[in-house]
Amino acid sequence: MKCYSCEKKLKRNEVYFGDLGTPLEGKPLCEDCYYDDEICAIVYYGRDEEPYLITEARNETNGDFRVKWHSTDPWRGYFETSSEKYSLVNTAELLAGHESEKMLKQFDERIRELFDEHGIDYARVFARSSNVFYQNYDLYVRKDQKNMADLLVAKAKSEVDYDNPKWYRNIIFDELTFRKLVKLFPEYKIETDYDLFRLLEKHQSSFLKELRDRLRKLNESNL
Repeated sequence: MKCYSCEKKLKRNEVYFGDLGTPLEGKPLCEDCYYDDEICAIVYYGRDEEPYLITEARNETNGDFRVKWHSTDPWRGYFETSSEKYSLVNTAELLAGHESEKMLKQFDERIRELFDEHGIDYARVFARSSNVFYQNYDLYVRKDQKNMADLLVAKAKSEVDYDNPKWYRNIIFDELTFRKLVKLFPEYKIETDYDLFRLLEKHQSSFLKELRDRLRKLNESNL
């Protein structure tokens, strides 16, 4: 038998198998590859500050949470999380150095207070991406508490101005470019980078042609 990762030949008593819910689930591995510390996600249960790791082969949550790599192109992507025991009630993108960091910190603190006050069993999962400046923050609760948790999430969001479009700018486009495109395409009511990205994704080449035409008309009007 060979190690799935490094192809080292293994004796029967040397074989480890990837844990449930990991990218290498059920794959035969050598000891070194099994204990490789390439972290896919970190899980925190409630107020417990001890991190439970999910790596390529090990799952310290005993299968409570699973991770799967989502590829956006041959070089980039991120880990998606899921759970059969818990329900996802919110997901956020943590962007290092972005102005939304402070707001998300306030949301995290407030929602944990509300969950504790109402006896909600929750877990926070921070999943890695190929971009060292970005990771997902997924918030889960026990399935039978989802309805109450949804109400508390909505309350916490309203208190920290979570849905303000300003938090979702300057992620893909710089502010100057964003404002120019908003001005050029007023009928699309663009408020966030994601609005603009979805518009580009949907229309692709036709959007670029329309952009060139509008820029030309704008330049002609300024002559």
